[in-house]
Amino acid sequence: MKKVFGFGLSCAVLLLVLGCRTMITAPFVYTNNENTKFEILGEVQYEGGAETDCYAELMRVARSLYPDCDYMIDIMIDQKTVKIYLLFWMVGETVTYTMRGTAIKYIR
Repeated sequence: MKKVFGFGLSCAVLLLVLGCRTMITAPFVYTNNENTKFEILGEVQYEGGAETDCYAELMRVARSLYPDCDYMIDIMIDQKTVKIYLLFWMVGETVTYTMRGTAIKYIR
């Protein structure tokens, strides 16, 4: 009887712990909501290597083109990988990311 009670209590605690988990990541900056009004400023493009923080650089370029830019939406990322071979062995690899997105400004 103690084993059944212990097993039941263990299952109840496990369900409580797993039930309280959230799959939400914060912060929420952009929302596709009818109540959120924004103005589209234009398209922005950035090309950089794997060692850079491409999203931060994309935002930097967007803010240099559009000083009122609040956020980027509809971001597309293309990856180009160039592998360098010497006979049959790969001796190097270069990865380049091209990012395109739409700069927006929230209407307050």
